[in-house]
Amino acid sequence: MTKTTSNEKIQAALELLNTAAAEQQAELQDMIGDGYDSLKELVVGLGNGAESAVHGLYSAGKDEIRATATEVDHHVHEKPWQYIGGGMAVGFAIGLFLMRCRK
Repeated sequence: MTKTTSNEKIQAALELLNTAAAEQQAELQDMIGDGYDSLKELVVGLGNGAESAVHGLYSAGKDEIRATATEVDHHVHEKPWQYIGGGMAVGFAIGLFLMRCRK
């Protein structure tokens, strides 16, 4: 008789655990769903912010490059022989360096 009573107690405890686990599972799924929605909103928000930031950096970089190219073009037209001489000196130095590397 004690075995039957202990089996019944074990069965009752298992049923209680199953009920509690089912309730916890539902709560956990709700929490995961809420967390997923929050994470999704955060990622979308970061994506939009990152896109506008990259676009702003791209525009600023493009303007900076254009300004620098215009300035260099202006300087080269003012003093072309200095830039031709500088280019020849750099080419000569690279040629010397490459000849030493081959030996």
